Parts: sequence; structure tokens; C-alpha cells
Amino acid sequence: MSDQSPVDAPPKHTTDADESPHPFPANEVPNQSSSSGPRRYIYTQADMEHFRHSSARKELLSFVTAMGRGLTNKAGASSAASSSALPPTPHNYDPARPLRYLTPALASLHGSLSCMARTWMDADHPDGIPPDRKAKARFGNPAFRTWHARLVQRSYGIVKCCLDCHRGNCERSSEKDELEVLVECSRNGYRAASTDGSHELPAVSSNSNEQETIEELRAYLHDAFGHPIRIDYGTGHESSFVVFLLALCKIGCFAWMSRHKDDTNDIKSNPTPSPAPPIISRASLALFHAYLSVTRGLQRDYMLEPAGSHGVWGLDDYHCIPFYVGACQMVAREQWQQHQLKEQRTSAEGALEQTTLEKEESDGDVAPIHPYLPDKALPDPKTASRPLINHNDNLEQWDPSIIHNRHVLETHRQTYLYLSCIHFIQEIKPNVPFFESSPMLNDISSLGNWNKVSSGLLRLYEGEVLDKLPVVQHFVFGKIFCANWSPSRKGPLEAPQWTFINGPMGDECIAPWAYGNNSINEDPQGDGSLHRRASSGSSLGGIPPTRAPWAK
Repeated sequence: MSDQSPVDAPPKHTTDADESPHPFPANEVPNQSSSSGPRRYIYTQADMEHFRHSSARKELLSFVTAMGRGLTNKAGASSAASSSALPPTPHNYDPARPLRYLTPALASLHGSLSCMARTWMDADHPDGIPPDRKAKARFGNPAFRTWHARLVQRSYGIVKCCLDCHRGNCERSSEKDELEVLVECSRNGYRAASTDGSHELPAVSSNSNEQETIEELRAYLHDAFGHPIRIDYGTGHESSFVVFLLALCKIGCFAWMSRHKDDTNDIKSNPTPSPAPPIISRASLALFHAYLSVTRGLQRDYMLEPAGSHGVWGLDDYHCIPFYVGACQMVAREQWQQHQLKEQRTSAEGALEQTTLEKEESDGDVAPIHPYLPDKALPDPKTASRPLINHNDNLEQWDPSIIHNRHVLETHRQTYLYLSCIHFIQEIKPNVPFFESSPMLNDISSLGNWNKVSSGLLRLYEGEVLDKLPVVQHFVFGKIFCANWSPSRKGPLEAPQWTFINGPMGDECIAPWAYGNNSINEDPQGDGSLHRRASSGSSLGGIPPTRAPWAK
């Protein structure tokens, strides 16, 4: 990696618990028995009501909120102004320096996601899994099942590399040391995702608590990229990735591990202060850029079917959270503009006052400043107080309608997440008018400012994702992301072996595989009902013939 100036190097990390309001309790891990690993807790509406009032939902929603609001200066508005508060700036993500705001554990995850995006789907790479070109289905290329099997196979190495990098790197004495550590951890994560089995890194021997942590994190990661049987993807899978990040945050991976904690192997036994929302948001923004590089490749190459029947509630076919985080990034850009304009005015007024004072103290030979003539001694307001960070856009006002400007989308999509999402929609649906392919996003573009967009999208995620049983019923819970209620069932509901025809009280229809090879000649009810159904004309063990409504 090329040398970076101090302003581009990773910022100093702080563990001050009073830096800003915590988005969720710090590393509270209840003593919950979970010997079988993470499992489902939501099956019925009764379970759904428990989830709505649970600490798990509160933590998840608070974390998602912090992912976006931490980009703006509202995150620290309720707390006293601290010297460590970062100025408003749109440089929350730089595509040329994606590791800038990460920690060793998150840099390792970023490297693993980069490997998955670059090699796992590349047909020209020896490790690539190209889609099956012979598959004729409109959605769901079966090669995705092979891809997901690889994820399951290599997830142990990916997660363990994150924990090893977290545990093996304490706070560094200089920013240069931090950057070198992040680059090395990213390379280790890349290698962990490119090799089968556990990676080979010098690490402390694992104990039972660490194995439980790894298995729980693996379960969240497996659900974050789509379902291997249905071959679909939706906001539930996206939320599983957020749960994965939340779990990493709760065990301290969003902060550099302190030196006095290096003597123990048990990560969860060392509670760390909850990181400030700006730390969460900047790290999540970089990780979501890498995560979307993977999921977009899966959606494009394997044609994953959009999960659910609403097209993710009309926003786009798959995602919701990137739009919210991206809208918050646009709010941060507006605040940065206001910050820069204020500095320019202050600088110009200060220069004018200084020049006036110097002229008053002179011999009087210099003519007074004419109010209608330019004075070369005064700085040009357009060039005064240049931004300290080299940014690739100007001070143009971007309201939500900017998404219809193709030049802006092409130029700035790598920096701004919202523009990246819009660009991807137009890329995969090039010949469809935007108001037809994404009517809700088209309506959102008519709003007056990005604050309304971000707050509305957060309400959309809460109401149409976290409060919908078809989405959250697939969540799994363990010891880190835990459920505090007893589920209505001990295990998943098995598929019924028979159903009814001719209405709820009609004759039962037995599946031919329900009772083995001789099921056709058996009568489980003992009342001759099976033989009555068999005599009705079915040729498959009592299953009545299926006719289309238009069949004659």
C-alpha cells in the first residue's frame, strides 16, 4: 500500500465510555444454555410479540440506527462537546483507503469479503464457481448451492481469523503502526477465505468459550448471503449480516484490544465499553461496501430470487439498510457543506478585519478601502479555507433528486452508498424506466432533504422488516445475540404428511412417500379412507389428479 499522509492514516481509537451515548448495553451476555448452538426462537405470532418487546430487537434496531446516525453530527448532540468529536465530513468512506476506520478484527473481515467478491465467483479464477449456464430457471442458479457450501466450509477460518487478529493486536503507539497492522490483518482474512479448513496463523490455543463464540458467529454468517435451498436473498439475510456485526461489536471487535486484556483467551469475559456511534458507522460503512460487492455478484451471477412477495417492500429487489445508511451519509455531506461555508465566512471576515486594522495603523498614505472596488489584499471567499481533506466533489447542493443525474451516479457511486445502490438498480435493469422499476425510490427522490429520507427509511426498516414475521422468523439466537423468552416449539415445524381435499373437513390426501414403498396398500386410519381415495381415480397412492383451472 502506498504511503499515506497523517490525515489519511487511521484515526486514533478511543475507549472512553463517556465519549457519546451508547447505542446498546456494553457486552451484556446472559448466562443462557445453548449447547446445541444458535437456533430459531420465532415460530408463531406469540413468539413475534415476545421478539417485539425483547432486548435483542432493541439492540439490533439501536445498532442499525447507530450505523446511519453516527455518520452525522447528531450522534453527539445530546452529550457535551468533547475534544475527541470528529468534525462533520463526507469522508466517512474512501474507496482508495477502505481500511482507514477499521480495527484488526474488522480489517480481517474486510479482507475475507474482498476475497469472496474477487475469486469465489470469477469463472477465470482457479477458485471460482461460475454459474451453471445450462440452468433454464428464471431465478436461482443451482451453482449457488456450491458457493454456499464453500461458505460453510471456510467460515470457521474466516471467523477465527477475525478473533485472532482482534486478540493478537493491542493498541499501537503510532498511526503508521496501526495502518501496517490493518493491512496485515486484511491479508490474513483474505487468505482465510481462500483456503479450505482453518487458516494457519500463530494464535493462542482455543478454549470451549471461544469455540462457542465461533460457532455462533458462523451461524449468523451462513445466513447472511442467501438461502442455499430456496436460492433467494432478501432483507432477512441482510439483517443476519447486521446481527453478525452486532455480535462482533458486543465482544469488543469494534475497538483495538487493550494491552491488559492480552493475558486471557476468553473474549467474552472482558467487557469493553460500547463504541461511540461514529466508530460504528464508519466501520459499518466500509464493511457494507465490501459486503455489497459480494451480494451484488451473487444476485447478478446466480440470479438469486428476491425473498418475499413485495420486492423488499418496494424499495428494491433485495436491500433496505444500505439505502438508510447511504441517506445518512448524504446528510453528513450537507452538514460538511455547511461546516465549510461557515469556515469560509469566518476566514473571510477575519482577513477583512485584519486588513482594516493594518490600514488604520499605517501612515495614512494608503487610500481607504473602497466599498465597491476589489481589494487584492482580501482573500477570495471562493478559495478561502480550503478543505483539509482532498475530496472529489464540490460544494454543489445535492437533494434527493440527484439520483436522476447519471453523471453524478457514475462519478461518485464508489464513495456514496446511496448513489451506489441506485446505480446498481439501473445497471441490472438498463431498459426499464426508473419510475417503473423502483416506484418507491422514485417517489422518495421528490422529498425536500436527506433528513426526511433517512428518517423515513429507518421507519421502513423497523416496520416492514423487524416487525414482519415472515422475515424475522428465520433469525437464530445464541448467547451473544440472545432471546429472553421460551419459543413456542422446540424445533422447526415438520412438513405435514397429509392434507385435506374438498375443504378443511374433506378427505385426507396422503403423500406417496409418507409411509414407505408400500404406502399405497396401507391404511393408516384403519377406516378404509385410503382405499376410498385410491378408487377415486388417483394413480399415485391416493393423490387426486391435479387440474389447472382452465383445463377441460
